[in-house]
Amino acid sequence: MDQELGQPAALSVLLAEDNLVNQRVASALLTKIGHRVTICNNGAEAVQAVMDGEFDVILMDIQMPVMDGLTATAEIRALPDPKKAKIPILAISANVRESDIAIYHERGIDEVLSKPLRPDRLRNFLDNLPGDSEEPQDQPLIDEQQIAALREALAPDKLKALFSLARDSLAAASNELRQGWGQGDRKLVAAAAHRLAGVARNFGCLALGECAARIETAALAGDDGRSEEAALDRLLTASLQDLPH
Repeated sequence: MDQELGQPAALSVLLAEDNLVNQRVASALLTKIGHRVTICNNGAEAVQAVMDGEFDVILMDIQMPVMDGLTATAEIRALPDPKKAKIPILAISANVRESDIAIYHERGIDEVLSKPLRPDRLRNFLDNLPGDSEEPQDQPLIDEQQIAALREALAPDKLKALFSLARDSLAAASNELRQGWGQGDRKLVAAAAHRLAGVARNFGCLALGECAARIETAALAGDDGRSEEAALDRLLTASLQDLPH
């Protein structure tokens, strides 16, 4: 392992790729940065490998014989073991138009990289696997001190109207963010996430604000941040419930 690169802990990577040259290139890149690689030649082998073993992440080619990558992804997402069903999946494909990427995300893919693989983007994904960046467990959902300060500053009727506006603003920004994901528009995603983070923080929704900020950062860096979607949904629902009525 190249210690100068500051490698994270080794991951167990399942590589589903039918092309021998591509297998060797991807395997070399992965082992170079310190990860362990298991190779499958098609989607059916990948599904069976996930059922039989333990992996931290899957690199899934889209076009493969026997079973393609999207079908394999769907079967993995449907596995009864929730841990296996939620394994982060990185698609590797020559088709990376925004319309293709939107379909990949809808089918359960977490991220998409174009062929040939770029080592910097591959490492960035592996260093920030979906789920690894969720809010800290000890981070409060709501900043009670900020809520108390608002209570002290505003009359009850004005406070009620303000929090009603906050809920509407959070919902609107969240809907716009999802629209950006659906359209594959990272600029819209970044702008909506920025607004969502600002409103959330102004009203003491700490965890929601941090989640939105991570999405904005990802979108500005060339990713769409959709790996945070489940966390966003959970935090938005909980925050709307816990805000004063």
